Amino acid sequence: MFFDVLCLFLYGLRLIILRIYSLEKIRLSFMTSLIKFTIILILSQQFVWADSFVQCDFTRQFQVQLKKDSAIGEASLREHTIVWYPPSKKYYLLADVIPLSSKHHPNTYESEIHLFSSKDLSIWKHHGVAITKGKREGDFDRHGVASPVMATLKNGIIYCPYSARKTETFTQRSVGLAYSSSDPEKIPWNKTAQPISDLPGEDDDVAIIHDEKEANFHLYHRSTGPKGYQIVHSKSTTPLIESSWTKATPVAERPQTVRAQELTGAILIDRLYHLFVIEHLYKGGVKIAHLASHNPAGPFRAFQKNQRYLKPSDQPKRAIYSGHITPVMKDGRISAFFWTAHQQGKRYGLIGHPVLKKLTP
Repeated sequence: MFFDVLCLFLYGLRLIILRIYSLEKIRLSFMTSLIKFTIILILSQQFVWADSFVQCDFTRQFQVQLKKDSAIGEASLREHTIVWYPPSKKYYLLADVIPLSSKHHPNTYESEIHLFSSKDLSIWKHHGVAITKGKREGDFDRHGVASPVMATLKNGIIYCPYSARKTETFTQRSVGLAYSSSDPEKIPWNKTAQPISDLPGEDDDVAIIHDEKEANFHLYHRSTGPKGYQIVHSKSTTPLIESSWTKATPVAERPQTVRAQELTGAILIDRLYHLFVIEHLYKGGVKIAHLASHNPAGPFRAFQKNQRYLKPSDQPKRAIYSGHITPVMKDGRISAFFWTAHQQGKRYGLIGHPVLKKLTP
């Protein structure tokens, strides 16, 4: 009798255990599917960020300007990039400089890219021309070098891409690459002999990012080819070999409401690639879109959910219509943002503000 009861008890216990195990398997399977779905949903949609990504202390201001008493006289600064250089503990600024005496001012035609340095983003020293235009007719950059959006650092060498103007009418624009020596203040810098990107149409607004984990250099620039305005991407592990760059491909679709685009900023932070894109709207007006992607080749989507554009409160009031926002990186974090801004009379310069706190997506 006791044995029969024990058998029934053990049989019942077995059924209970199997039932619990079955329910646990179902629960685990459901949770696994839910997690996978959530990950896919996050990757395929916008990146949720509670506050604005551009959080600056507007009570503190940096300024870069070339007044009448500068070595080249009064001049405007336009597109620019700033690189932190640990060996000398300095920031290096590369910027379009256009003298007010130029017949092309404020446009970057027949212009060259100048070098500035600072230890604290506040006091800047002007060193002169770092990236020169070509010397002979037929050179791919004979009639101007301009539009450095983002430079990058590897093994003590700064790499700075630029838009090259080949003709007197400033057409046939392609992308060149300049690079410093181990002392960035030894100018002018060297350049590739040929373009590293030359698409049908005009290539402008150029950024480069070195990804240490992948050993790749990622190139982004605007192209105005047969399909209209596009932001494109290519990559290389040997950036100074012109033929090593992959074929450039678009990173995102241009919204139907957007007439034209300009790339104005690019960074890699916490394995997330960010692009800041000036967008000219068909209905009028200009806004800066903040796009992001875990994949350097895209697709790039709005960083903030349901908000493609930076708010007016994210930017200083004196920024020019298109902004040209530049994130400044130091030790893997954003330390400040800079903008092209109105200064005095017809002169443009740069203003910057430090960030309020560490920015971590």
